[in-house]
This record gives sequence, structure tokens and C-alpha cells, in this order.
Amino acid sequence: MNKRIIVIDDEESILEDYLRILCPPQADVALIEEKAALEAELFGEPLGPDQTVQESYEVITALQGRDGFDEVRKARERGTPFVMAFIDIRMPPGWDGLQTAKRIREVDKEIEIVVVTAYSDRQRREIVEKVGMPERLLYLKKPFDPDEIRQLALSLTRKWDLERKEERHKVHLECLLNAVRRLKTLSICTIKEVLSAILKEVLDFVDARKGLIAKVHDNQICLELASECFLPHDIGPILEQMEQISRRSIQKDLFFWINETMVVPLRDLSGNYFIMVLDLQPPVSSGRLELLQLLLEASSEVLVGFRKQEQLLKNDKIATIGEIAAGFIHEVSSPLTALSGALELNRMEAKRMDQFFHGYLRLLEQPEFPPLLRERFLLLNRSSNIEKTREKAMLYQDILLKGVERIHALTGNIRNFSKIRDTFKPGHHEVGSALEDTLMLAYGMLRSGIRVHREWESPLIAWCDPDGLKQVFLNIILNAVQAMEGVGELWIGGKREGSWILVSMRDSGPGMTLDSKERIFEAFYSTKPEGTGLGLSIGKSIIEKHGGAIRVESEPGEGTTFHLKIPTDAPEESRD
Repeated sequence: MNKRIIVIDDEESILEDYLRILCPPQADVALIEEKAALEAELFGEPLGPDQTVQESYEVITALQGRDGFDEVRKARERGTPFVMAFIDIRMPPGWDGLQTAKRIREVDKEIEIVVVTAYSDRQRREIVEKVGMPERLLYLKKPFDPDEIRQLALSLTRKWDLERKEERHKVHLECLLNAVRRLKTLSICTIKEVLSAILKEVLDFVDARKGLIAKVHDNQICLELASECFLPHDIGPILEQMEQISRRSIQKDLFFWINETMVVPLRDLSGNYFIMVLDLQPPVSSGRLELLQLLLEASSEVLVGFRKQEQLLKNDKIATIGEIAAGFIHEVSSPLTALSGALELNRMEAKRMDQFFHGYLRLLEQPEFPPLLRERFLLLNRSSNIEKTREKAMLYQDILLKGVERIHALTGNIRNFSKIRDTFKPGHHEVGSALEDTLMLAYGMLRSGIRVHREWESPLIAWCDPDGLKQVFLNIILNAVQAMEGVGELWIGGKREGSWILVSMRDSGPGMTLDSKERIFEAFYSTKPEGTGLGLSIGKSIIEKHGGAIRVESEPGEGTTFHLKIPTDAPEESRD
């Protein structure tokens, strides 16, 4: 709070009176406090207005108007303006009080002025006309009461401070509106660009330059981006601070400090983002924090809107891919069937040719076969390398057959992907039975070296399509077997929690990278060279069709866990 006051009077005794009133010695203050406390203890009465401790101000004095004007001008230039001025009317031989007040008003329009005089030769109207701004002008006659001076100082310093706060609030509010307007009219296409724009607006709003945006994902901190002023030597301390954040929850509308770094939340549909501002010095006014909260809410709305738009575009792409795939499957089915049949016939003919070739070799071994003719035939065999040619032909046939089988599998997966809605037949079924049936289907692959741990409760009744769940369970198990290369452990758990059935499937495989974990449910994304990338995407669609959710936890070298949530009852719209 600004408590700077200037007193301009040509009598030194008057200036000393002002100083005694506005700058009470500390000993006097201590005596007043002690006296008030003692009286309150003896008489049991609360402190009255006349018992309160006096305010103390920073007072500068001047004996002439020009000197006082120079002090006000210099203070304004330094950025440490005076709140108010007590100015005497008559100050010979220099400027009088009205001229001094007028000149001061020219360099500082915010200062509060109290004109003091012992005479009545100047009317208030004349004073107002010459000085101007009557809302910042008071008139006081000598001799004055010390309490009157104290009250004027208290009221006007508080008034000045409140006006400055209001002005700052207006400036911050205008900055907020401009920032929100810019965010709402963003023309960008990636989440990184959205986050970068939000970080820039937040840093500008709090007058900071260094900051970053990170995300809490599966109880881990993931750095998304940092401002341009983020320096290499900032990384170490920030990593330590991020560890502290990971041990505390990022709650809605929560601002907190870690050392000298301010942490503020930012939320969207996919995870908990937060912003760290490195070079913002506390304290930050509550009013500015409230406006910052509004900016963050607007930023969250922008993020949510972008995510929804992104999902709609993704759904449109998938729908378009589905239409193209359906047409492709329809067109390729006939020639693919013909190709499969031709390959099978070719394999049969190859077997006949192989039988003929071996019969021909056995004929050459007969003793009655003419030796000269046998020699010529053997020479022909060696020059043509018929055995090697036969082996290559069989190898090429196998390659062709495997390729056709893979195309069949791919088209089958795409067909299943497009028929999820048609084959979805939910009801109340036991999830444990679906898990047991799935393990029986996968028995051939599990028996070689996979140890299965069954840890689910019974019964686990959910509103589900058991065939759809089996498809999801089987795909996850097959992926786990392939990741563990046929040797390892698989834990399958299940329990009821409120209105949900929770199923977890954890393997002891090599785990996944962060990039693979974030893209694992994308259509046509696969970490396996021979994978189609549709298994988990189809599984996610099936679980979401149930009204449930699926997520993955994984770290390199620490295995992978899939968590599935399945509702125990049908959604409201399904009951109608």
C-alpha cells in the first residue's frame, strides 16, 4: 500500500506538526499499544476507535511551492508517486498554494490534494476552478485538528490505493478478454499448437517469460512443451519439482507454489495438464488469480473443443475408410477366392508332378533300364537341376498361400471392424465365464511356456455382449503371448466396484514405449511387422459400445497391463 505524502508549507513549525501527526515515533506507538492492552485487561472492554494504533506514513516536506512541485515531478518520473499533498494557500515569496496545486496537477492527475489555509479570502469555487478535478480536491482550514489530519490521510490513501487496484483490474480484465478472444479464434490443426498458444497467453497475462506445459498420465509426468526462454540449466530443478507434483493431486481450481515456481491446472478430455511458470514472483493478487482462473477455464474449453473436433474428424476418417474398405472387400472377394482356389489346384498339380518325378527316378534305378539311356537322363537331370527347381516351386507356392491367407485375415478384420454395431447383442452375462472360454480358445498358445494366474471374483455379472468381450480378451492375450515370445506370466484379475466390473490383464513382457502406448488403440497402428493394427482398435470400439472404457499401463522392461471397465447395468437409453 502506498503511504507517500508530501506537505508543502512555508512555516517549519507547521511542517513539524504534520510530521508528529503522520509519523508518530515508535516509542509512542508502543506506549499506545501497551496502554490499550492494559486497559482492555483491567476493564474487560474491547479496543475503541481512539485506542487503536496510529497509522504511520512516509512524509516529505517542502517550504516552497516550486520545491514541492519538483518533488512530485521527480517521484512520478521514478515510478514512486505521492498519494496526496497538503498544500498551504499562502507561501510568500514564491508560488502560492493554488499555483502550486495547479502545476502539480499537470504532472500527476492521480494525486489527492488538500488545500489548507488560515484565511477565508479564497472561495472554494475559485480554488476548484484554478486547480481542477474537484473529485480529488479537499479544503481544510487552520487551525486543524490532528485527528482530522489523520482521518484525511487514512481515507485518501485508501481511496488512492483502491483506485489503482481497480485500474489494474481493468487492465488485467482487458488482457483476459483479448487472450480469450485470441484463443477462441485459433486457426490451428495440432494439439501442440493449441498448447503452445495457451502457454503464451498465460505467460503474457502474468507478465512472465519462462514456463512449460506438462501432463499427468498414469501417475507419471510427461513434458509436452516449453517456452522459448526455457534454458537448459532450468531442466534439473524443474524435474525435481515435477516429482513433487506427481506425488500430489492436481485438483480443479488449485493454484500452488513449489519453491518459486507457480503451478496451475489445465484440463481437457484426455488427461490432466498443468502449467508451470518459472519466473513469476509471489505474491500474486487474488483478483489477478481469479482472472487467471477464468483464462484457464477458457483455455480448457478450447482444448476440449479441439479434442472433440479432432475426434469428429477421426471418426469421419474412420467412417470414410470403412466405406472404402467395404467397397474394396466387395471387389476383391471374388478374385481373391479365385486366387485361393487356383493356388490349391496348383498345389495338387504340384504334388502329382512330384509323384511323377519320384517315379521317374525310381524307374532309372531299375536294372533292366538301358545303361546308355540312364546315363543320358542323369546328365539331363544334373544340367537342369530339376530337384532345386522343384524345391523353389514349392517354396513360392507356400509364400503365395501365406500371402493370400494374410489378405483373408486383413479383410476379415476390416469386415469385423465395420460390423461391430450389427453383431452387438448385449445382456446380463457372467464375465468370468467369458474369461474361461477365452483361455480355452488360447490354450494351444498358452500351454508352451505361459503361466496364467486367475484372480477374478465370482460371479461378475455385467451388461455385455459375451462374444464381443471374448474377442477383446483373446486379442489382448494373443498380443501378450507374442510380446513375451511364448514364455512368461499372465495375470488376469476381475472385481466389482460400484456399478462397474473391472478386468485387468497383465503380462511380464518387455513393455511399450511412450509413443506406442499413446497410439496403441489407433486403427492400423501396429508394432509388429506382420500386424494389421486393427485388433486393439476393434477391441476399444467394442468396449466403448458397451459404455465402458479401456486403457493401458506400460513401461519399457516392466510389462503391460490393460484395464477394462464394463457396466453392470444397461445405460438409461438402452432400457427405454
